[in-house]
Amino acid sequence: MRLKDIAGELQTIYNPKLAEDWDNVGLLVGNENTDINTILLCLDITEEVVDRAVKENADLIISHHPFIFSGLKKITSETVHGRKILKLIENKIAVYSGHTNVDFGINGLNDYIFYKLDLNGKVEIYNEFEYEDYNFIKHRNEHVKGGTVRIKILDHEIELTNLIRIIKEKLGLDFVRYVGENRKIRRIGLVTGGGSSFMHSVKKNIDVFLTGDLRYHEALDVLEEGGMLIDIGHYESEYLFAELMELQVSQFFKGKIIKHFGEPVFKLG
Repeated sequence: MRLKDIAGELQTIYNPKLAEDWDNVGLLVGNENTDINTILLCLDITEEVVDRAVKENADLIISHHPFIFSGLKKITSETVHGRKILKLIENKIAVYSGHTNVDFGINGLNDYIFYKLDLNGKVEIYNEFEYEDYNFIKHRNEHVKGGTVRIKILDHEIELTNLIRIIKEKLGLDFVRYVGENRKIRRIGLVTGGGSSFMHSVKKNIDVFLTGDLRYHEALDVLEEGGMLIDIGHYESEYLFAELMELQVSQFFKGKIIKHFGEPVFKLG
C-alpha cells in the first residue's frame, strides 16, 4: 500500500485539522509514493524504536508524539535527535504522527481510555465541533467530528477510591497520584497526556478530572477549592496509542503491524 494512501486513510479517521494549532501532525518524513509493507506503532520515536524499525524492516513508523516539533537549525550526528532523523532517512523509513487530533477525534485516545476502563454510563463530548473537510488524497469531502474533554456520566455513583482501583487494574498501573478527599462521584472528565489546561473549563461539569503531568500549584488550587484530580501519568495515559492504532490501521492495511510500547520515562526509587 502506498504511503500516500495510508495518509489518506488516517486523515479520514483522525483529521489533522482536529489538532491544536501548536501541534505538528501528519506525514513528517518520507516519500508519499513509497510502498509500505510493515508499520511500527509507538508512543515516542526513541532510539530504541528507530533501531527496532530498522531491525524489523519497517517502512513506516506511526507515532503519537511528533518527533519533529519545533524548528530545526541542523540535523547532524552530534545530537540524539539528529542521529534518529539521519538513521530513518538512511533506511528509508517514513514517519507519520497523530497527536492531539487522535486525542480529540471520535474513537480517539480519550474515547479508547474510557473504553478500557469499562465503566457503566454514557460519554459526553465537551466543546464538541463538526465541519466538512476535503480529503485531497481521496478526492472527496468528509465529515469531521471531535471535541476536547470527554466526560463520563456513570449510571451509579462510585467512591473516588474505587475509581482509582479500577484505573490501576484496567490500565495496568502500579499507582496513580490523586488530590481530594474520598467521596462519591458520578461525572468524570478525561484528557490523556498533559491535559491540565482543560480542567478549569469543565470543573463545573465534573466531579473528578483525569489526566497526566499535573503540576503542584495546579493541584494545590484544586485541593483548596474542594475538587478532585487523578494524575494517571503522561506515558501511562497514552501508551495504549499503539493498541488503538492497530485496531484502526488494520481496517485498511493488510501488511505487517508491529506494536512497540516502550517503558515509562520516570522510575520509582
